[in-house]
Amino acid sequence: MIVSLVGSDGAGKSTVSRLAAERLFAAGTRVERVDRWDIIDNPGYPTTLFMGPDVHHTRHCVAEMPSTSRFLFLIWSISHALLGRSPEAVRPDAITLLDGYWMKHAASEIVYGLDSAWVEGVISGLPRSEQVIYLRLDPKHAWERKAGRDVVPYECGMDPECSQDRFLTHQNRIPTVLDHWSERFGWLTVDAGEPLDDVVDRVVSTVPRLSTPAGRGGLLSRSSP
Repeated sequence: MIVSLVGSDGAGKSTVSRLAAERLFAAGTRVERVDRWDIIDNPGYPTTLFMGPDVHHTRHCVAEMPSTSRFLFLIWSISHALLGRSPEAVRPDAITLLDGYWMKHAASEIVYGLDSAWVEGVISGLPRSEQVIYLRLDPKHAWERKAGRDVVPYECGMDPECSQDRFLTHQNRIPTVLDHWSERFGWLTVDAGEPLDDVVDRVVSTVPRLSTPAGRGGLLSRSSP
């Protein structure tokens, strides 16, 4: 079962998905957390060992690609993270908790000018997520979280200075796309501006439980492919 945790930049997807996976495991749920960059320098993905081990460098290179190429690469990376694992790394009896999925990048590339119908055609070939949890956060709050830490031009309309104005202008357009998809596809919306523990608890409470106990294999992640 695939459960996707999605949202715009700064919504807390990585932090919340990590903590949620830990709490689900502690509660007896067999769970694996998957991120698109798990494919880099990971023996669980033998066909991508040709890629360099520097995830930070890879992300910056990808951001400088033309929009169409960048979107296709990002979609390839997340589909490979799901489908390209070695057979011994696949746990069909676990919940797969995705740190993001196609949603934020698809919305971002539409904002950058890609045709929305073409984008939706590309993502239609991806595995279906049985549940999507949308962490919705006001861009002003996102800026407060990210300013001076990890803001990159891709999140700021490609502004090399990563100014607050450009960040807010760009980020205010992304939720418009995500909100439309959330209503259309029936995503569960969670206020990501609430205290972190409350957000994590809300996510954990909505993830279905599988009957297989976590003790038979534990929490699955990049470190245990």
